[in-house]
Amino acid sequence: MKSGDRGFVRRCSALAGAISLSLLAAGAAAGEAAAQQTDTFPHERHSRLFPVCAGCHEGIPQGDRSRFYPQAALCAGCHNGVDRIEVTWRPPSGRPSNLRFEHDGHPQFAREVEQGCAMCHTEPETDRMAILDGPRLELCWGCHTATSHQIDADCSFCHVPLAESGFGIAEIESISMPADHADPSFLLEAHGELAGATIARCATCHTQDRCAACHVDTDRPEIQALAPAPEGMELPLLVSRYEKPPTHEDVDEWLETHGSEAAREACATCHTQNDCRSCHIAPVPPVLETLPAREQVVAPGVGVMPHPPSSHGSVFFLDVHSGLAASDAGYCGTCHDDSFCVSCHAGPSDGGYHPAGFVAQHSAYAFGRNAECANCHSSEAFCRECHAQSGLTGFGRLGPGYHNAGAFWVIRHGQAARQGLESCISCHEQTDCTQCHGVAGAFKVSPHSSDFDPERAWERSPRTCIACHLSNPLIGRGP
Repeated sequence: MKSGDRGFVRRCSALAGAISLSLLAAGAAAGEAAAQQTDTFPHERHSRLFPVCAGCHEGIPQGDRSRFYPQAALCAGCHNGVDRIEVTWRPPSGRPSNLRFEHDGHPQFAREVEQGCAMCHTEPETDRMAILDGPRLELCWGCHTATSHQIDADCSFCHVPLAESGFGIAEIESISMPADHADPSFLLEAHGELAGATIARCATCHTQDRCAACHVDTDRPEIQALAPAPEGMELPLLVSRYEKPPTHEDVDEWLETHGSEAAREACATCHTQNDCRSCHIAPVPPVLETLPAREQVVAPGVGVMPHPPSSHGSVFFLDVHSGLAASDAGYCGTCHDDSFCVSCHAGPSDGGYHPAGFVAQHSAYAFGRNAECANCHSSEAFCRECHAQSGLTGFGRLGPGYHNAGAFWVIRHGQAARQGLESCISCHEQTDCTQCHGVAGAFKVSPHSSDFDPERAWERSPRTCIACHLSNPLIGRGP
């Protein structure tokens, strides 16, 4: 047996104390002795009175706990206040112990071994009444062997769960840590599997409170299998510690993929809803609602602090962020709401996004392909309101607008539509065009030039044709 294991055994033996009596000596000045208290019964001073252990502890070989210790009347035969000091005492109420041992299950030590009780309760080659504070548990290994006491032995065979031991904080702290717990990967990789396979081993040294100090989700079956600490049991102070899983090492990759892999079973060991809400704004992903809130659990969780993706760290990010926002507005919406954007994009008067004098030149940007005004502005409200106030609008067939303030715009609008149809649809719908260009329109003006090839146009892009035509315009067309 290793020295570390032997030390652990001795600490357990000190807690077992199978044969010890707590005496209370009480007296007063008028014919009575002063009160005294001894920790253990002085066996050696009484060795000539009790030639055999069973004289006082007759119930031990049979496992009869009511007769483990003698009656007080036996002591009063000598300690009567005349011949000897009068004493009153009560048997021990039971020492804290995590040992699972019954004397009647080991009768060979009392019957077959020459030394009898002294075999376990005294040091070798000492007087039989030189009783130890507890049994020599290293003798157990003569029959109960294991390759490693704290690793591959059946803990429940010799030990009760910690929650049933009655241990105080000093006894709990004295339990030595098994060698496999010192492995750097034990907490992250091994302990969960071991808990599922050998929960009795965990229960020998831990209560459910130990798991709840780190695990946010305590509904896991292996945690529920551990008994909680009974009322009054003081536990050592534990600082929660969370190891980073390998999947989290590449921060940028994990930020991109963690949403698809999020689940209570995978995340709630370390994370509460609060961790997710530090980044996610409403409406939050549904899986977030399945995680416990921090105020509902004992464990603190890892305490995630919001931090920007690596793309935001570029010195050119402000110049390129509009492209990222346009390509995936939902990505930005995970952390930012509209008010965040408006704080910069409110307008020149507020020190916003556009440079000074932008109003005078904004039409070029609005008609270009590199900016999408509708990301921030409503063309139906924002644009028309400003244009009307500036006198750059009039009233015509299509209602108030911008173009009809320019002379001969109707004649020139075809070229602009062909070059930047995306700009047109910021304000116009298909019905605006078909009022003139549709087959049922007032003027039935064809939008196509005289050399337009409809077959080639349909072959190249049917979707372009269907933008105006309800179906393939070539069907039913004559030769």
